Amino acid sequence: MTQKIIELLEKYGPMLSGKAAHLLEKEYSLSNSAARQILSRAKVPVRKISALSFENRQKFLYLEEQYETPIYHENLLSAIRSSSHINWIYICAFYSQNGYVSKNILPALVSAPTENLKRHKLHSRVIADLQTCHIIEEYSETYWKLSDWAMGTHPANFNRAVGLEAVKKQIAHDFSKWAANINLIGYQTAKMLPDHAEFAHFQWGLTAPSYVTPLYKYSGEKPGFVIADIFFGQNATPEDAAFYLDKLATIRSFKNLPAFLPVFLVGHLEQETLQLLKENKVIVGIIENIFDKKYTTLLGEVVRIFTNASAIVSKKPEELKALFSEITRSDGRYNDMIGDMFELVAGYYYHCIGCQILEIRKKIQNPETRKKNEIDVFAIRDGRIYIVECKAMNSTVDIKFVDHWLSENIGRIREWLRMKYPQYENTTFQLWSLGGFTVDARDKLNKASRETKKYKIEFYDKKEILEMAKSRKVQPVVDILQHIHPPLEKINTGTK
Repeated sequence: MTQKIIELLEKYGPMLSGKAAHLLEKEYSLSNSAARQILSRAKVPVRKISALSFENRQKFLYLEEQYETPIYHENLLSAIRSSSHINWIYICAFYSQNGYVSKNILPALVSAPTENLKRHKLHSRVIADLQTCHIIEEYSETYWKLSDWAMGTHPANFNRAVGLEAVKKQIAHDFSKWAANINLIGYQTAKMLPDHAEFAHFQWGLTAPSYVTPLYKYSGEKPGFVIADIFFGQNATPEDAAFYLDKLATIRSFKNLPAFLPVFLVGHLEQETLQLLKENKVIVGIIENIFDKKYTTLLGEVVRIFTNASAIVSKKPEELKALFSEITRSDGRYNDMIGDMFELVAGYYYHCIGCQILEIRKKIQNPETRKKNEIDVFAIRDGRIYIVECKAMNSTVDIKFVDHWLSENIGRIREWLRMKYPQYENTTFQLWSLGGFTVDARDKLNKASRETKKYKIEFYDKKEILEMAKSRKVQPVVDILQHIHPPLEKINTGTK
């Protein structure tokens, strides 16, 4: 009986068990029950994917020899799109982000709960299943990546993904200020990207309590909530908005849930998407209408510059300088974005002091060990290679990170350098940290700097970076770092 299934899979390629049952009935004149019995008893070389959930408890069937072949990938993606809604939502999230999504932001771009919810698969479980099936993979400690085969014709671009996330965080921040200014939400009460903004078991782009009627309940003195998600970077299709509408459809069935106001913040959207959102009683916040055209133009410029970071820093630095100037003149409005742009700031500094080669977020892979790394700033200047690691958080870099950087990151990069740039004998590894270093981390770095002879180790906190930029007369870097909040003296540098 297994032979009949083998013949079908050889003829049509991997498929869902429902389609296989239909073909068994059609081509072998079997009853439905007989067809399903054959499928349930199928043996090697017939295999099935158990990790992914499909409609009507279907399984994806394939032959051992078909595993990870182009037809396997093509048919699996088609099956997910047609019959595995939750997994397709995840894939669409990666498509909207050019193939990469940070781990802490992904839960807000999909429709799986982050906390236990009956009859719903947890976000962590969906991620594990997608990894098992090699649909997504871990790109770094902080990012997930959609596998190359699943990208299809969608362009993959890590730099653009980082830019899109920076913009989404900025939109969430600015919307919270706008909503607080009109008293829609409480002042400084919003939780938003990239933090955990949870409401009714799901994560959102922004959640905030509201004390205005009819959201506020006077009887129990309980606030309502504003819950918003954000879509930016392309015309939003109905498929792009599905993750938000799915979450709303689920929580609207909950009993005793506080009143909430759903808002979908979007740059541009198709008319069909707008109509769908309106039918679902969602407030559609077109970003240009809430703020202004200049604001949305600047956000688009940020995404463009992130996308083409290396080329712009090397060939059109005046565009980056103009962006820095706009941010500096904004009187703190875009400070939250500066951290995401820290690699660009470091790259611009190296451009200004002169480099023969300069790349931002350079992806490398050791051809022998296959281990991957990303270099924030790669520069060659006067016969010396500079490798710059940028840490933009206000919290201090601790000894755990320093140990990993010294032992793992530097080791992997040096192996790669020996193969790719054997002609360069001099290398400097730098660690730039806006938040400074804990005392033990600084002690460890000082010791490594003194004792390492084959290459140089240098490290700089915000104050020291500013001093470097001033001494080299790189004024745009000075200006933008001086506008970061909290002010310099309030950042813990780990020094006396």
